[in-house]
Amino acid sequence: MPKYCRAPHCSNAAGQARPPGRRLSFYKFPLHDAARLRQWLAQMRQENWVPTRHQHLCSDHFEPSCFQYRWGVRYLRPDAVPTIF
Repeated sequence: MPKYCRAPHCSNAAGQARPPGRRLSFYKFPLHDAARLRQWLAQMRQENWVPTRHQHLCSDHFEPSCFQYRWGVRYLRPDAVPTIF
């Protein structure tokens, strides 16, 4: 199943061409953490929507401080909440 961003008005999808240095990654919704999921949905202004395990948000919706790097790989911090919409 191809990955695409579920944020309103965002058309980012896996495999799209990006400018050099602009990495795009996708992150699943925190379905296992109800409080954090509510924060994500509130930021998206989608409080009444329920995401599935197959839906994602792209990295464009997170501040740089939401990421940590280990062994050259970018990971989303466990407490990260998207704020850019």
